[in-house]
Amino acid sequence: MANELTVSASINYSKNNHQLTFSPTAQQVDVAGEQHSAGVQGVTNPTAGEALALNEVGASAQGWGWFRNIGTSADTHISVGPRDGSGNFIECFQLKGGEFAIMRLGDQQLYAKASTSAEHFIQYSIIEA
Repeated sequence: MANELTVSASINYSKNNHQLTFSPTAQQVDVAGEQHSAGVQGVTNPTAGEALALNEVGASAQGWGWFRNIGTSADTHISVGPRDGSGNFIECFQLKGGEFAIMRLGDQQLYAKASTSAEHFIQYSIIEA
């Protein structure tokens, strides 16, 4: 089969005489694999991050993912990214309460890191490449 995945997004911005509208055509993506991992995970580690449970997808087979901070606070955030060879967390993006992100993923284990030691919750879904 082909084009099993459709990815779409748009953005509209208007403030102080600055305007931006971006609505690209939806992307149709071929998905060779069949596995999918999804869940809601509590994150409390504000230092090194906690590994996202990828289950059957595994770290080397990631394709597309979406992530959402299911909290409501605009004062705290969850960061997502891999670790380097020394185990240091590499922040790729942050999500404040209610924010989401959709992206193509690399082939590394992903970690989520809370901005405080209070438990934060991230919802995610990762589709095998």
